[in-house]
Amino acid sequence: MITETKSETTSKNQISDFIEECVNIAIDEEYGSPMMINLAKNKNVKKGDVRNWVELTEFFGDVKPDEFRKSIYHTTTKWAFKWAKKSRHRATPLVETGGTTGKPKKTVFLEDMTLLPGELDPYDIELPTFPVASQAALRMIDAHKIPRGLNVLSMLPTGPHMAGKWVVKYWDRDMESMIYHIDLDPRFIKVSMMKDPNAAKLYLENMNFQVQNLIEQEFSNIGIVITTGVIVEKMYPIIKKMKEHGNLKAIIHGGVPMSQETHRLVKEELKLPLAGYYGQSLFGPTMQTELPNENYDLDYYPWERMNMFVTKDENDISQRGSYGEEGTVVSQRVSPECVIPALIQHGDYGELIKGKGIYGNRDGIRNPRRILKKDEQLGVY
Repeated sequence: MITETKSETTSKNQISDFIEECVNIAIDEEYGSPMMINLAKNKNVKKGDVRNWVELTEFFGDVKPDEFRKSIYHTTTKWAFKWAKKSRHRATPLVETGGTTGKPKKTVFLEDMTLLPGELDPYDIELPTFPVASQAALRMIDAHKIPRGLNVLSMLPTGPHMAGKWVVKYWDRDMESMIYHIDLDPRFIKVSMMKDPNAAKLYLENMNFQVQNLIEQEFSNIGIVITTGVIVEKMYPIIKKMKEHGNLKAIIHGGVPMSQETHRLVKEELKLPLAGYYGQSLFGPTMQTELPNENYDLDYYPWERMNMFVTKDENDISQRGSYGEEGTVVSQRVSPECVIPALIQHGDYGELIKGKGIYGNRDGIRNPRRILKKDEQLGVY
């Protein structure tokens, strides 16, 4: 089933041209990435064969996660490093996943902090990926009517293991007046929980201790909380107090998806704007729609250089789910620095939905959730 829909603001030809150009770069012997060059040879893919998201999967199939655990030069195009050398403002920042399901996976997102979000064409091959993703994230925040210029309490991973440190840079520049940050370390939690299942509880107690100390000093100054869905749930009494007796105006959540019940509590009890991101560091954020629904479903849509669908069989990626059907989430990314034909998000389960609102030209995922295997535990992040 082809899941592309026609955009009112962006022509289908423009999207197709961008996808074709990025794939052509990725499989080029001089400018491409070893991973995609090898895939193209093995699958007999030629330049010009791929012009949309569906063809990207049909021609290349799914990529195994271990491909992204190799050297960063394995998945990054040579084009990206040549692009970065053209200006001292340009960079190829390394991003790693949290490593909670094995060794961390790595990618890069082209960066240029001199570019301000607002008028960036996501299908301009010369525009770096991180500012384009940041622009999409800010667009979502504005759609949810979350005010800018407020002080933010941030509880996110920001070490070398995640994209969080780059998110904080953009927040510091484009969003808030001042940021109070408490770091999360998912790798430490993982190692600790393997030795002692109670480690997650102890780590959460440590988080509570840090948050309580901070808000005792800055209680009335914090206008936005940005953290994970799990922490919103676990720290709900503190957040409720910040709303009732402080100046909390909004919540932004990411990481492990928030439950529908927590979503309902924030909306009905706290009556706060709430916006969320779902996704993985390899792909960038997917954005929660601003449109309300009676079941408090969490509907997420990818940004322009990313696509998602669901598969009914993890062993046969061609078994795509139709609208309204649930399955394992599959993510795709097309950019001049890294092309990911399809990566199965093992354990992430959700429902395929049509585009709507400001995401009318793309498909999304409703209520993504992690289905744990035997002996697996959901992290605190």
